[in-house]
Amino acid sequence: MRVAFPYVKEKSSVFGVVFRPVAKVIFEGEFPQWMYVDSGADISLIPLSVGKLIGFRREREEKLERIFGVGRSSIPILTRRVSIRLGLLEFPARVAWSQIEDVPLLLGRMDIFRRFHVTFMEREKATVFSTR
Repeated sequence: MRVAFPYVKEKSSVFGVVFRPVAKVIFEGEFPQWMYVDSGADISLIPLSVGKLIGFRREREEKLERIFGVGRSSIPILTRRVSIRLGLLEFPARVAWSQIEDVPLLLGRMDIFRRFHVTFMEREKATVFSTR
């Protein structure tokens, strides 16, 4: 299997126009989301509203964990398992479900990168996921 996604063109307040790697992921077989492909992220990250859309619920007794990003800022999260489809391949994966809204959707390494050869094709401005 091989699937390629073109980079998305965005405006940066610091760098002007930038091209960022993204991939279309389908959660639980019916919830498509575009996510930034982040080779520096340990785990995939979704905002509060996307988790609720998928059907996640927080139990009262659940203890929040915190993950840290650039600048050591932290985000309160709960870890969940979800079915992910990327291209033709569907598989279970762990995601960090943020308990705040203001976070980007990040496709991180855990449970994702071990299933694919991930190639960032900068000149072509595309990310390729392949199983061969």
